[in-house]
Amino acid sequence: MQIRGRLTLLFLMLASGILAAVLFAVFWMFRQNMTEAFYQGLASKAEVTVKTILPEIDKVQISDATWIAPDENSKLPYQDNISIFNSNYERVFSVHSDAVPVPVNDLANIYTRSRYKFEHFNLCAFGMSATGHNGSAYIVVAEGSPDSTAVSKLRNVLIISFFLGIILVSATGWYYSGKALEPMSAIVREVEHIQPSDLSRRLQPGKNQDEIRKLAVTFNHLLERVERAFLMQKMFVSNVSHELKNPLTVIRSQLDVALQRDRTADEYKIALESVLDDIRDLSETEQRLLHLARVYTNPHSIEMSATRLDELIWQAVDQLHKQFPGARAIIYFSEMPEDGEDLEISANEPLLRMALVNIMNNACKYSPDNQATLNAFFRADGKHTLEIADNGPGIPDEEKLLVFEPFYRSPRHLLSVRGTGIGLSLVKSILDLHNIAIRIEDRVEGGSVFILSLN
Repeated sequence: MQIRGRLTLLFLMLASGILAAVLFAVFWMFRQNMTEAFYQGLASKAEVTVKTILPEIDKVQISDATWIAPDENSKLPYQDNISIFNSNYERVFSVHSDAVPVPVNDLANIYTRSRYKFEHFNLCAFGMSATGHNGSAYIVVAEGSPDSTAVSKLRNVLIISFFLGIILVSATGWYYSGKALEPMSAIVREVEHIQPSDLSRRLQPGKNQDEIRKLAVTFNHLLERVERAFLMQKMFVSNVSHELKNPLTVIRSQLDVALQRDRTADEYKIALESVLDDIRDLSETEQRLLHLARVYTNPHSIEMSATRLDELIWQAVDQLHKQFPGARAIIYFSEMPEDGEDLEISANEPLLRMALVNIMNNACKYSPDNQATLNAFFRADGKHTLEIADNGPGIPDEEKLLVFEPFYRSPRHLLSVRGTGIGLSLVKSILDLHNIAIRIEDRVEGGSVFILSLN
């Protein structure tokens, strides 16, 4: 069953239950009020009898103890009656002389309770005790058959109203559930028209601030991530093929040239060293791609542990000098916290060290003196800041966000600076994994500074 049908059925069941309860309460209260009004009428008849007939009975004692025992399932032939009984429970007066006397048990209850409601065969009865002028005790019983016409009519009206209400509730529930789900249906229709070749399309969230709008906005965010993933995949395939093709082509060309004729040992050595440099670049590209894929595909599997930030910085500088002999990094530490635990952060040490090495190496590559400066500002509350600066040409504002995109390289340095466009993208992914914010600012004296904020 579709959501619209389930909502309509649920709404119908709920509304029908409430409607039935309300109509039943109306019917019950009406019947109770009618019964109460009828008994009040009987009580009025009994009181009038006490005032008008009882004084005459008190003067002349009439005894009519005749008992007619009818069948229990039969109905009394009269519709109302008034009877008076003495203290011996003998009937001394009755409007209908052939009326069946009230049972002794009911008369005893009337005498004991003073006022008593009960049923006498098919009649409703009300009895009250009274005292004559000479002090004699009497019991007056007024009987009657209530008119159930009004109750029957109301019952029929309520039954018809109930079924009409069910029909109206069903139609209303079906209509408004359709209206409520119409934005959802529109979203489904829009999603059906989104093709992998055109992921730029977005859903219309609508103007209502409801859950459906939130769903549309969330789906748009999902589409943005999917579109970005597709673009990254295309870019990845294109750039990886380019980055792998160029060094392989260069290596093949160098080997072809070296093998065209016999050469001296020094010439072979020069050719092999050049091939070795290209292989190192190719290996570095491969390692960065593997790390980038690991961070992207399965970040939750990366383990974190307590790591001292100052030791991590020194390790990153040592690794920079070993991995890139021409690069240099100068470190300046702010005042160290008294408690060494204030320098501990939760991190994956190899990955975060790799990120620092890539940032410092990037700064060295674009500095004329191949030198980077790292300023570390430590705080006791753990909100440390690292600033890695170069003295290069700087980064234009329009490229400050693009440099973190995979395989992006500034057109100004495509030929002058070797690179793959993977390093800063890997840095950004690692820092995001550690919830470390990074931004780029210009230096007054020239160059750029990468600012890392640790929370």
